[in-house]
Amino acid sequence: MNKKLILLTILMLGVLVLGAGCNGSTSAVPDIQREKVAYVGTVPFDPPLVYQEEAELVGPDAELGKRIIQRIQETSDSMVDTEIKLMWINRTYPTLVSALQNHEIHFVMGVFGITEERKKQVDFSDSYYTSELVLVINPVHKPLTPDQIGTAKIGVREGTAVETLVAEKYATSTVTPFKTLDDAILALRRSEVDCVIDDKYMAAYSLEETPGAGHMDFGPEILGSIDCAVAVRKGDKQLLDLVNYVIGGVKEENLIASWIEQHSGGRVQTVLDRHQERLDQEKAAAMPRNLTIRVRRAQGVSIDIYRMANLRFVLTNRQTGDKVSSTPIRFEGSTAVTKATVAPGSYLLQLHKFNFQTGIDIGPNDPENVPINITLTATGVVVRKG
Repeated sequence: MNKKLILLTILMLGVLVLGAGCNGSTSAVPDIQREKVAYVGTVPFDPPLVYQEEAELVGPDAELGKRIIQRIQETSDSMVDTEIKLMWINRTYPTLVSALQNHEIHFVMGVFGITEERKKQVDFSDSYYTSELVLVINPVHKPLTPDQIGTAKIGVREGTAVETLVAEKYATSTVTPFKTLDDAILALRRSEVDCVIDDKYMAAYSLEETPGAGHMDFGPEILGSIDCAVAVRKGDKQLLDLVNYVIGGVKEENLIASWIEQHSGGRVQTVLDRHQERLDQEKAAAMPRNLTIRVRRAQGVSIDIYRMANLRFVLTNRQTGDKVSSTPIRFEGSTAVTKATVAPGSYLLQLHKFNFQTGIDIGPNDPENVPINITLTATGVVVRKG
C-alpha cells in the first residue's frame, strides 16, 4: 500500500508540473512582469525598419516593440506600478535563435523573416511586415538585369531569411554573405559582387546613406517576398497570444506603413527615379543619330566637286566593322549634301571613287540630328561636327 501511495503521489506531482507548464508558467511573460524588464533580441543595423539613433533604437520594429511591452505591462496582476523596461539585446542574425533558446532574451524581433527551418526552432507570431526583395546593381561595374541573376555573384546579409531564399531561388549563382547590408553595398561598389538582393526600404536607405553608393540603384521588379514576425520560445502561447493581440491592433490602424513612410524618408522613390533616369539616358545614348553630311570646296581649290553627284559615302564602325551607306549625294548650289543614320560610335567615313576618307566620332551626348561639314582645302580635308 505504501508503494502504491508513493507511486500515486509521484504521478500527481507530474500532472501538476505538466499542468503548470500548460498554464504558461514556462512563458516569458511572468518573468518580464516580475523582473520589470524585457530583453528583446534584435540586429540594430537594418534602417529604416530598426536602427540606432543616438542611444535609442528607432523605426517601425522599435515602435512595435514598445507596444508589446506596454501590453505586457497592462496585463500584469502586480499592484506595483513600476514600468517595465525594454532592453534591446544586440545580436547577429545567426545567433538570435540560440540566444532565445538559451533564455538570454525573451523574444526576437527586427526584420526577422519566417523560414521553415526557423519554424522548427521557435514559434512565430502573425506576420506584421512583408519584406519585398529588389536587385541592387552597380551599373558602372555590371548593369545586371533580373534574368541574368542565375550566373551572378550575389551579396546578401548573413544568416537571414533573405540568404535562405536567394540560395534556394538562384541555386546556380554564387551567394556571398556579409554581416550587414552596408558591408554588402560597399562590396558592390568595389565590384567584389555583381549585385545585392535585399529589402527595398533597407536597400534604398543604404544606397542613399553609404558614401560612394549614390550612382547605384534598383528597379521596380520584386524578386520575392518574406513575411517577418516576432519569434518566441517554442510553446510560449501566453506571450504569443499577447504579441498577436498587439499586431492585430497595429494592422487594423495600418501603423506599420505609416511608420515606414516616416522613417524611410522617400528614399525608395528617389532610387527608383535614379534607376529610370539611367535607363532613359542609356536608351537615348543608344538611339541612332541622323547625320547630314555637307561637302564644299574652299576658295581656289580646283577639285570638280560635281562629280560626287549620286555617289554614296560609306561609314564603317571601327569597333564592329558594320557598314552604313549614305543616301545618293545631291547638290544644293555648290554644296554636296547626303544623309545617313548610324548608332553612336567611331566611324571611318569614305568616298571610294574620290579616294577620300576621314574619321568621325558620334557620341552618346550628340543630339538626334548631327550636321557634318566637310571642307576640301588645298592642304587636306577639314571636318567639323555641329
